[in-house]
Amino acid sequence: MKNKAIALALLLTIVGCSESNEESAEEAKKEAMMEMEKAGDATAEGYKEAKEKTVDAWDETKDSASSAYEDGKDMASDAYEDGKDMASDAYEDGKEKGAEMMDAGAEKVREACIAMKKKMGGDVSECDSKD
Repeated sequence: MKNKAIALALLLTIVGCSESNEESAEEAKKEAMMEMEKAGDATAEGYKEAKEKTVDAWDETKDSASSAYEDGKDMASDAYEDGKDMASDAYEDGKEKGAEMMDAGAEKVREACIAMKKKMGGDVSECDSKD
């Protein structure tokens, strides 16, 4: 009887231990699945944040490029207008200087004509003609 009691106690211990091992394995599996789910959520959240930051950075880059393009276009237009004005002013100045030089040259020719006519005894009034 004593042997039967010991055998029964051993059997209950083994059965209890195997059930306890199965429960521990099941709990460990559940914990591992929960940890994997947490890691998956953290990865998904990190991906979402990185994606949002990338979109924001792209928008900022696009806005900066567009702004730089518009600024450059305005500067080029202003430079073109300034150049056009400067060329027009230079043309007008050149035209005026040319007219002044023509008048000064004509006056010198007239003075030379008068001096020649006086020396040679010609009619000085011929020097005033605008031919």
